[in-house]
This record gives sequence, C-alpha cells and structure tokens, in this order.
Amino acid sequence: MILIYGYLFYYLAALIGISIGYHRYFTHRSFNASPAAEWLMLSMGLLCGGRSPLTWAAVHRMHHAASDTPNDPHSPEHTGAWNVLASRWTVDHIPRKYIKDLIKNPRLQFFHRYGQIIHIGLAALILFFLGLNAFLVIIVIPFLLAWFGFGFLNYITHRNGEPEDIPIMTLLAPGEGWHKYHHDNPREYSLSKYDIAGWTIKTFFDRTKYRS
Repeated sequence: MILIYGYLFYYLAALIGISIGYHRYFTHRSFNASPAAEWLMLSMGLLCGGRSPLTWAAVHRMHHAASDTPNDPHSPEHTGAWNVLASRWTVDHIPRKYIKDLIKNPRLQFFHRYGQIIHIGLAALILFFLGLNAFLVIIVIPFLLAWFGFGFLNYITHRNGEPEDIPIMTLLAPGEGWHKYHHDNPREYSLSKYDIAGWTIKTFFDRTKYRS
C-alpha cells in the first residue's frame, strides 16, 4: 500500500509541480496563474526532486532551442543515454536570454536559493513527526519517481534523434506523452484531449497566455 499511496501522491505532485508548473507555466508561459498558485506549483515541484525551478526552466528552454543536436542538454544521442535516464543533464553556462524573464519572479528566486534547504528540512520534520511511512510517501517515492519518470520520458521520446509521441508515458510523467506535439506547439497548454495536465489548466487556471 505504501507504494500505491506514494505513486498517487507523486502523480499529484508531478502533475501540479512539474508538468503544469515547471514545464508549461514557468518554461513555456502557456497560461496565467496567481502568486498563490505559483507557490503551490513550486512547492509541489520541490517534492519531486528539489531541483531549482529557475535552472530547470532555463535548461528546458535550451533543450527546445537546440533539440536533438550536440547543444541539446538532454539529448540521449549527444549527452548520453545514462545521463538522460538518470536526469543528470547539466550545463556549464546558461545564457542570459534563457532566464531574463524568469529572474524577475521573486518566488522563482526564493525557491532557487532555498529550495533544497527547505526540502531537506521538510523531509526531516516529516520523518520525525509523522514517521517512516509518511516520509516514504511524501519525500522518497516522489523524488525517485520524478527523477526516473521524467528522465525516461526524455530518453524514450528522443531515442531516434527526434521527438516522438508516446502517450503511455503519461503514466510516469503526467500529461507529457504527446512529446512531438509539444515540440511542434510548445506554448499550447493542452497536448491532447486525453491530457490530464491540459484538462487541469483548462478547469482551474486562466488560459490566456502568460504576461511577464
């Protein structure tokens, strides 16, 4: 049961934090959201790995700008399959053009600076006050599934040197299985009529394009 609860919590956190928040909102500016919604998206994203949302969004923009070329920071062919599968893609330098709008957001700046500290502190508090099972469900399983799920997504949808639609991947990366469609239409908030992230945005968010 721990694994089931952990997967369900991961799916909710990854849906709101990564697919909707880090990806479609902060990276691609596909819709509008209030500051309170930004806090929610950033907090959920934090539980899926603790990586800086500022860096995540910037590197993903670099991926779109140089998809499946030697300059793509998470291309299986050029970066290495293992690095992509383990979400170990890194860059030595992020050109300012990829972050100039993002660094204006104080909530992104806060999570960039203090996110990992908050994540570690939250993990310690949950383990101490709620016990091992809650620690596994809220901290460990979402962390591992996010690193594997989105790493596997980047690997399998680019393994042939170009983006592919693989809808079943939405079981690991909520709503992200329509990857070729996304690359062709990066600012669309919904990728398919079966896209749970798109449905959530349509139902709960302002679908006018993000205003910086």
